[in-house]
Amino acid sequence: MSLSDLQANFIGTINDGPDRLDPALFAGPEDRILLGLKAHANTISHARLVALEETFPLTREQVGVAAFNQLSREYVETADARAADSNRIGQNFIGYLRDFPVHAVTVQLAAIEWAWLESYHAADAVSMTLADLGGFDEATLLAMPVGIHPSAQAVKLVAPLASVLEELAAQHPHSVLAIRPDAEVRLVPLDADQAAVLALAAKENCTVGNLLELAFEVAGEQASLEPILYLIGAGALVKTG
Repeated sequence: MSLSDLQANFIGTINDGPDRLDPALFAGPEDRILLGLKAHANTISHARLVALEETFPLTREQVGVAAFNQLSREYVETADARAADSNRIGQNFIGYLRDFPVHAVTVQLAAIEWAWLESYHAADAVSMTLADLGGFDEATLLAMPVGIHPSAQAVKLVAPLASVLEELAAQHPHSVLAIRPDAEVRLVPLDADQAAVLALAAKENCTVGNLLELAFEVAGEQASLEPILYLIGAGALVKTG
């Protein structure tokens, strides 16, 4: 049996039970082997549950410890959860919640927490500042290529924000942006105009001129700079090219 076959059989035994065990995989009495595997499987299961709790602490608070634990125990037995390591085990949890009678507020909160984690693990980059826009003639400035910071993760709101995010909720945002321009991830409220400009900046070959044109269309002449300046202030834009 090759190493890959050994690994596959071991993982299959942990996930699917002792019937998957190849007798040649371990030496010793079968009852002791199965006892050891059971202990190891319990350890893995506990680690998965803890990983979900640490990924979605606010969601756990929102739905209650008992209800969250029940959802988690059912989720970790799914094929998606079994195929993921502890760092990515929550990737499909939001979709899983949508299949249950869980309020949209809770599902949205879980999506925001996942966006926070994605932002936390994203690559570092130097955010654009207002100083980066100075010293250029008009043509050069308008042609300057821009993009979004690697840590920028926006969640469009489809329901009221959960009570645990009451400071953000008070601003009635269109979207919530998770962003880590420096050391810490921040949750930043976006209105519809700011969200539209951010979405355009995420596309390839975007320029400052493209952003100004869209901002003029959605925000109007008097406020056309506001969405761009807001995103720069949040650290959400970077110079590219």
